[in-house]
Amino acid sequence: MKLVFMHGWSFDASFWHPVCHALGQCDMTLLERGYSGARPFTTLPDQPFVLVTHSAGTLWALRHSLPQCRKIIAFNGFARFSQADDFPQGLSIRVLTRMRTRLARTTNETVMQFRRQFTPFIPCPPHLDLPVLDEGLVELMEGDGRATAHSLGRSLMAIHGTDDELVSGAMHEASFPDATRLIFEGGHLLPFTAPHQCAAIISNALRDVS
Repeated sequence: MKLVFMHGWSFDASFWHPVCHALGQCDMTLLERGYSGARPFTTLPDQPFVLVTHSAGTLWALRHSLPQCRKIIAFNGFARFSQADDFPQGLSIRVLTRMRTRLARTTNETVMQFRRQFTPFIPCPPHLDLPVLDEGLVELMEGDGRATAHSLGRSLMAIHGTDDELVSGAMHEASFPDATRLIFEGGHLLPFTAPHQCAAIISNALRDVS
């Protein structure tokens, strides 16, 4: 079964290299949003695949048509990020609005500040694409993939870190009440800090996909 990987906001396809290395020889495709100036590549295969996502990459996936997707394995993900009347677990729109204003004024500093909340700190590349970053931030402010997550049921596997610095346990639970949920020790960058554990989860999940 083909594996397709989507990274989160401000990162790029290279975020998945530790997991890919741990997986070994696999049929895989790394999608790219283009936040750091790389050429965007978000074309999904026209053959059956398993989609592996991180953070905002999960919301991106849940807002797209996935006719060939047989399973989503979401690390540190969410189906909605911003607060709503029926989603008080989300982040305040005011916080995201201020972040968007700062992003337009001081792009590199804003992205660096965002990444510094995670352990370990992964420095941002020198060349960042403001329009693409802003587009991704608007998705975090407005996007809602809860209906799709509900329709996927247990074919969506959501993995949450006990010490996730960005996604609270409450946000994770409210995002994926119908999913297969796993929780293990670690922060928001589980695929980077625990690549072998993440690779094992992916490999085990693949055995259940026909």
